[in-house]
Amino acid sequence: MLAMLALALLDGAAWQAAQRTLDQMAARWSAQLRREGWTVRPGTPARGGSPLTARLTLQDPRLEGPAAGRTVAWGARTVALSLSLLHPLTLRIGLEGPQAARLAGPGPLLALRAQGDGLRFGLPLGLSHGLSPDAMAGHATWAARSLALQVLAADGRTTDLRLHDLAGRLLWNGRAGPDASRLALTARAAMLDLPPTWPLPPTPAEAHRLSDTGLTLSLPGGGGSTLLVQDLHARWMHLSLAVAGRARLPATGGANGTFTLTVAGIGRTVRTLDQAGALSPDWARAVTAIDRLARGSPGDAAPDAPPPTDRRLSLPLRLQGGTLFLGAMALGHMADLLP
Repeated sequence: MLAMLALALLDGAAWQAAQRTLDQMAARWSAQLRREGWTVRPGTPARGGSPLTARLTLQDPRLEGPAAGRTVAWGARTVALSLSLLHPLTLRIGLEGPQAARLAGPGPLLALRAQGDGLRFGLPLGLSHGLSPDAMAGHATWAARSLALQVLAADGRTTDLRLHDLAGRLLWNGRAGPDASRLALTARAAMLDLPPTWPLPPTPAEAHRLSDTGLTLSLPGGGGSTLLVQDLHARWMHLSLAVAGRARLPATGGANGTFTLTVAGIGRTVRTLDQAGALSPDWARAVTAIDRLARGSPGDAAPDAPPPTDRRLSLPLRLQGGTLFLGAMALGHMADLLP
């Protein structure tokens, strides 16, 4: 009985200490942002949790301040900060309900609305003493069961995306040299629902989503402006796409870079679209003819190899002044190709 009472008292003391840490952390962050010129409305606090977890919930927090020569405004319905005895070295941040952000100032106005299901961030507790990633090395993680995004352009157009089973990790090191990364990002999503406004085939249903999506990017240290695209991949129906390469991001003008685009599964994708009545039959006949001719030519691969139109292709991609080229063929400016 005494042991249980001592354990309860110890847990209560730990909970109170964790709650004080959360209060001090929120106050320290607010003070630091105000010193950097931000307007901070932390919202109405509510304390709670469970016997093993202390939680500080902020209702309707608002931030507005300078970033990279522009003004950022952000607000959310609820932000929950929590510390658990099961994960004593990690601060968990939960974003519940809708939130919105706006980027104003020189350049186009951009606004973003988001709502996540189970959206959580993890931050090492040692980073709670500061908010500037460049001030130290560290990492952050995030995950969500789903995340709905709506990008609002200055002309009133919207682009809607929904990601499922999202997870990612961000690492930074402000003191990294040329042989290390000052910023590294890895993210993946099991599925990405494409915007309904995109000109996609009406059927089948899989034509409106990407699956097995992921990316790995890094910025080498040493003050350069090179972006390494170590992996960018997705699957659309039977079509597998992957990109790797590097780009230079100058302070003015468009980006320049060279990449390799790897594609596989063109034939199966064309045949599926043809069966769904979403593609001209001429395309399916052309794919079938290519496969038949290649099968009958000397020196073809083994009989159990994929048809020629489904085999992996490697194609050169090039960025020049922000315009994307496939070989010598211009595909368009990145500002027009991205959502």
